[in-house]
Amino acid sequence: MSIFVRNGAVVIFSNATDQRLALPSDSYLIDWFDHVDAYLDIGPPVYFVVADTDVTTRSTQQALCGRFTTCQDLSVANRLEGERKRELEVKGSSYIADPAASWIDNMLSWLNPTNDKCCRFNRRRPGEFCSDRQSPRICRPCYEDHDPAWNITMDGLPEGDEFMKYLNQWLISPTTSDCQLAGQAPFGTALSLSAGGDAVTASHFRTSHTPLKSQADYINSFHAAHRIADEISQDTGLNVFPYSYHYVFFDQYAHIIAITERILGLGLAAVLIVTALLLGSWRTGTIVTAVVALTVVNVMGVMGVWGIDLNAISLVNLVISLGIAVEFCAHVARAFMSAGTGLPVDHPAGQKERDERMWSALVDV
Repeated sequence: MSIFVRNGAVVIFSNATDQRLALPSDSYLIDWFDHVDAYLDIGPPVYFVVADTDVTTRSTQQALCGRFTTCQDLSVANRLEGERKRELEVKGSSYIADPAASWIDNMLSWLNPTNDKCCRFNRRRPGEFCSDRQSPRICRPCYEDHDPAWNITMDGLPEGDEFMKYLNQWLISPTTSDCQLAGQAPFGTALSLSAGGDAVTASHFRTSHTPLKSQADYINSFHAAHRIADEISQDTGLNVFPYSYHYVFFDQYAHIIAITERILGLGLAAVLIVTALLLGSWRTGTIVTAVVALTVVNVMGVMGVWGIDLNAISLVNLVISLGIAVEFCAHVARAFMSAGTGLPVDHPAGQKERDERMWSALVDV
């Protein structure tokens, strides 16, 4: 097990052979995991969620989009595409395999009047959207006569309430062969709207990880996604975080070292206080606590030699080892404190008495 810090995040590489360690040697699942390692060529989906952002403003739209000339260079869509290309050049750098599905680019392109089968208004009832089944004779493109006209500089594209009007229609427009930019099928669950449908509370940009075959791949993909999200948040000022199905299991590795330090530290502090009070000597309590700490350090060293990961299960066992060490150390210390005649340390026979008490404590316990 190797542990180091990269970009402020703890990265743990494991040499373990994942789930096969927990299976009987004759289990049929061994072959299944072997075949997954050999032939799996697709990774789990990963979603970069943008939350608590007003997408109706032009500045936010430019911080999200990627297909228009005025989109920010480090927008969400552009940054994810850059990380995908980076993965092609350096394997294991970002774990992003596919181009991100950008809902805002599709939605704004859906308004393009050259796509005359997409966004349409009813000629007879201005302002009323046409369905995909209505005849082209009674429908016209939404931005056909819009002032200013639709253009790739985003000048004149909808903002505010107008944006939400088009967005709500786009989300219920079915994707057909005539209009593949409609949002119902590919993006129907990509946005979370407010109760009144007048604001976007959260949305996601969907892509996928590279094939993840080992525990180290899963852990490092988790850290790579959080690195990307943190950098996007810093560059754009948006609230961005990543999500994938396996993150719930590997989130512990982002905090496991701090949790281990805190739990073992609190355990040793409790040992010191309890043993000092019950044995009647802070000096003896300190010695007991030091021996218990050395025992835990030894167990952690053996974990490294045997290749045992530091995770939630091994942390429980470290706490158990602390409790077991307290048991025999406290018994020996109590026997030492209660043995002998109680001569003071500076008595001429004090050193001899301590040796006898030590011998008595070790032999009796």
